[in-house]
Amino acid sequence: MFDLPKKTQIKRNIYKKLIYEKFPKELSGNKKEIFDKEIKKITLINEISEQSINIRPTDNVSAIFLVLIELKTKDFTNANISLVSRLFGQKILVVLKYEDEYRLSIYETKLLLGDWKKKDEISLILQGLDLSNVWENLVTQVAKIEIEEGNSLEEQISLEARKEKLIKLIEKTEKQARKESQAKKKFELYKQLKEYKKELEEM
Repeated sequence: MFDLPKKTQIKRNIYKKLIYEKFPKELSGNKKEIFDKEIKKITLINEISEQSINIRPTDNVSAIFLVLIELKTKDFTNANISLVSRLFGQKILVVLKYEDEYRLSIYETKLLLGDWKKKDEISLILQGLDLSNVWENLVTQVAKIEIEEGNSLEEQISLEARKEKLIKLIEKTEKQARKESQAKKKFELYKQLKEYKKELEEM
């Protein structure tokens, strides 16, 4: 799948019971019911490791797993996908499937999501001198981010998150300013808007 080497392929069902036992607090109350309504089936489909691709592990990354989650609905809860991403205490790339569409997701400080695509539109490139490099490259492929010089992966993700937040704040503040009738409040909103835009430009 997704042009990964055949040697990485495995097929092992992950039963939802295991997730319920592993995360009882996170799936308390009606959260367990929501998880069951959203997720149909979970399968471990690939293992990227020294044995399967002959790239050395690191202290941080000993293996990378691909997990296929077949969804009952396209409107899933991010928290449920994050739980599956944390299941093994290993690096996991989650492949979401709904009908004939696929969406990649990966957890690195937060859940990062790719776009919905057809199966043949997705190609994963395993690139790096060690598994930590491979993982970083997979994160950037899924999230469509470029690590700027001098930034770590974590710093770049934080920067991208701030950019997203600023864009939303700018849109929200512009709408508020247009609707505001009081001159003083309108001035304050435009002042705040200027600060948001300045911060975004300086990133």
